[in-house]
Amino acid sequence: MREETLTRWVDQPPADPLTQYLRDAEREQALDLFGERGHVLDVASETTVTEGLTAESVTRVDFADAASERAETVLGDRVGRYERVPPESPRLPFPDDQFDAAVCVGPYDWRFLDVAALTAEVRRVVAPDGRFVLSIPTPRSPYEAGGKYRMRYYEPSDARALLEPDWSLAEYRLVYQHPYWLHSKLATFAPDALQRPFVAHADRATARLNAPGDDGRPRGAPEDAAYLVLSARPADREGDLSRALDCLFRPAEEAGFWLDDGEGGHVARELTYEVDAEGRPTNWTARDDAQWRYAPFALMGAMQWRVSAHGTDEHDAKLRRELTYFEEQVDDGALDELSSYGLGPLTCAFALASDVFDGRYLDRARDLFDHAAPRTGFDHSEDALVLYGWTYLYERRPAPDVREAIDRGMASVVDRQDGWGTLFAFDNPTTRRHQNQLYALWGLCRAIEVTDRPGYLENVAAVLDYTIEHRMREDGAFVWEDPDRWTRWGFELRRRLGRTDRRPHWDFLYACHQTFFVNAVAHYYAAGGRRDYDAELGRAMRWLDGANDRGTDLAAESGLGVPLRFVTTDGRIDVPDQQFKGAYEVGSHLMALTNLLELERERVDGPASVAPPTPAAATTSRTPGTSAGSGGEQ
Repeated sequence: MREETLTRWVDQPPADPLTQYLRDAEREQALDLFGERGHVLDVASETTVTEGLTAESVTRVDFADAASERAETVLGDRVGRYERVPPESPRLPFPDDQFDAAVCVGPYDWRFLDVAALTAEVRRVVAPDGRFVLSIPTPRSPYEAGGKYRMRYYEPSDARALLEPDWSLAEYRLVYQHPYWLHSKLATFAPDALQRPFVAHADRATARLNAPGDDGRPRGAPEDAAYLVLSARPADREGDLSRALDCLFRPAEEAGFWLDDGEGGHVARELTYEVDAEGRPTNWTARDDAQWRYAPFALMGAMQWRVSAHGTDEHDAKLRRELTYFEEQVDDGALDELSSYGLGPLTCAFALASDVFDGRYLDRARDLFDHAAPRTGFDHSEDALVLYGWTYLYERRPAPDVREAIDRGMASVVDRQDGWGTLFAFDNPTTRRHQNQLYALWGLCRAIEVTDRPGYLENVAAVLDYTIEHRMREDGAFVWEDPDRWTRWGFELRRRLGRTDRRPHWDFLYACHQTFFVNAVAHYYAAGGRRDYDAELGRAMRWLDGANDRGTDLAAESGLGVPLRFVTTDGRIDVPDQQFKGAYEVGSHLMALTNLLELERERVDGPASVAPPTPAAATTSRTPGTSAGSGGEQ
């Protein structure tokens, strides 16, 4: 039955005018979005789509031998290579970045196809500057009424969830079709001549839906379309990561964080900026105030990148220098100045440095533990960062006293969770704020991971769910805190009485709050969490990429290679005491990008492997003129 469906789909027989209109409209919109490309992958589209591609070369994948053979009969040498993969495990037998673009018109309807795995595989084989054009039906499709349990149908939000966070939606088109009650009667009982006026009406409705608005996107609502045709581009996380690293290690006189101190340099605390007459950031200037909060965080983020599968030795000299800088500061008696915000990240950074540089750095991490353990009471939310750092030491040197401290820290954090309000309630007055809640999650998730206590994952998920429900805006931004109405009224009263001229903190949307969330989810996954937050990861990063109140890519607008620090809810960046970018924000950004790339890799390879993908055993391939298994190209 399934093989018949797949084979019939490849080369469909002529249909009544209304059904044929839908096929043609879907194909035309897809080919228009696709444009002219180089080396192209067609994933089991109807052969009329393949025939319409403008490309230097085309490779085609189908999900059954008979379907692939039928496609070759129809298309012949217009396709340079034919492949077949099983739909339940669609492992594509191609190297990374093999194609300039991919197209898939139709198959995302099929319930027997693992669409998540296919989407991840297409991301792997499409080059970073490529495109993926695909079509998906919505519940407005006339076929949904009789086939919703046999086929898949997607709301617009489902479409984004399918693509994100590894893809970004670049363009889309909408296809109208008459509702089921009308379509079914006409297609079944009306002669062709009577159907044609309704085809013309549907065609005009599709044109109206796709009429460009002021932003260049279709004016019509995706919720009104029967089919969505999407053009997605790969999220350029590798490029983002490279630019962020360059920002951290670029000389301060070139708007970077690396300050020349006459002894090899070190990371500056922050870069400040002014705002020009057009409301854009300018004149970035390094400030080198106290280093004990911001720079250790940056070093931690850079070291997490360095030890990952994506790390290289490109910045090793400056990483070593930054490690030496903090060793010297500690030796000069700076330990007593270090708060949990510095101690935890430094412990993590030194432990990770032992993986790639020198084992002596693990001794430094141990020294920091010995200093912090008797002084950390877990009464402040930032103490969770100390717990976070200890877990990296324990992974590399599993001493009983470190394990005991981790157990104590984990129990203390969990005890701070308010059963009525879900969030952690530490003693510091800022405990409810977004960043402090997520620091607690970082420490708790890492402790769960290294001690193998998955029972606490429910605690983590509760805070993540609260954060999404109460603090994540429709555009993906996180508010600093969700104050009750009494707090809002109290602030408004103080403002009217002239007792404050500051904007309330809930008017500020911070770029680092997006990455704090990404890192919390990544650690939840690493600890064994099974709830799916991928769609929210995509929304969080999309806000940085342009879905914010300024409508810009915040990294591009800053000119630094990392996002601007903040945007107010009315799109401003000119609040004097907030006009800077902290090194800690860059550290979290590096962590988030590294984590997203690792999650992308795991969707393809699985968590245990970093080896290059290889074709699945069930895959067969051939060039035109050979039969499956006949010795054609493998």
